[in-house]
Amino acid sequence: MPRVSVITGFYNRASVLERTIESILNQTFQDFELIVFDDKSTDGTAERLAELSALYNDPRFRYTVHEQNKGFVCGLRDAIAQTTGEYIAIQGSGDASLPKRLELQVALLDERPDVGVVGGWYSNVQEDQGIRRLRSPNADDAGLNDFLKTNFFSHGEVMIRRNVYNAVGGYRVAFKYAQDRDLWLRIAKVSRFATVPEPVYDRYVQFDGVSYVASKIVSQACYSVAAARLAQMSPAQEAEALARIEASGPIAVIGTDDATVQKKIVNAAIRMVLFGSPAGEVEIARSHILSPMVRNVLGAFGSIFDSPVSAPLRFFVRSAVGMKGGS
Repeated sequence: MPRVSVITGFYNRASVLERTIESILNQTFQDFELIVFDDKSTDGTAERLAELSALYNDPRFRYTVHEQNKGFVCGLRDAIAQTTGEYIAIQGSGDASLPKRLELQVALLDERPDVGVVGGWYSNVQEDQGIRRLRSPNADDAGLNDFLKTNFFSHGEVMIRRNVYNAVGGYRVAFKYAQDRDLWLRIAKVSRFATVPEPVYDRYVQFDGVSYVASKIVSQACYSVAAARLAQMSPAQEAEALARIEASGPIAVIGTDDATVQKKIVNAAIRMVLFGSPAGEVEIARSHILSPMVRNVLGAFGSIFDSPVSAPLRFFVRSAVGMKGGS
């Protein structure tokens, strides 16, 4: 039985398979299994997985191809259920774990049995712009109230103690997005968190991801706020609200007019402008902002920021601001 089960799921990102898989196979810590699932991609991901499996010929690496698209959370739950490692390492698709990631996180969990989830410092990378920004969150001793305020993890860099994951029921299929924040909020009631205080992970900007597609941004904001609301309910209230979310989505318990949701949408729209999301996507995000003044200011800022003469400003601002993870 391997100590660590590494799980990563792909949907239409065949071009970055090698970067992710090789970053795990090249870890200094060797006692792991790597499970890759393809969620019914249409870009040749399954075929490329077969080629890489033959090329690497590594018994630690295996993959599965879904006959139907399950969605990320269902795929993640199913993959975890097929594994046996004492620790579960989540790996973002297209991202790369630095060589000592598993070694450092296993060492911390071995040393601290009170910790259920460990993250680490990570760099946000915009490859086409040559921008890299180190993020150094610190989740040490963070509790429920801390996670209600912020998400310390980007998700792809975490390692979870399996018995803690099982104790809280794992990822919940009601959460299409913000499934990580929902999990951390439940774990915060039974265990502690920690961070490896050095870089362990490179998180690459993917413009098809939840942070840069307008429809996903709005849904993500609602799911994230809904997770926080559920964490503060009684068990009976939580069960009833969770059933409504599973049936009708987060709008069943939280609307887009909620002040916290609006703040998240505004921040996401600013991030989209800063990091070059398609103009059409930015406009969709803007359309969900209720304040006319904020919409107008953001529109004017976008026009200036995207003008040809502002190229030096764009690089400076993107480098200085970086891209924040979390939900």
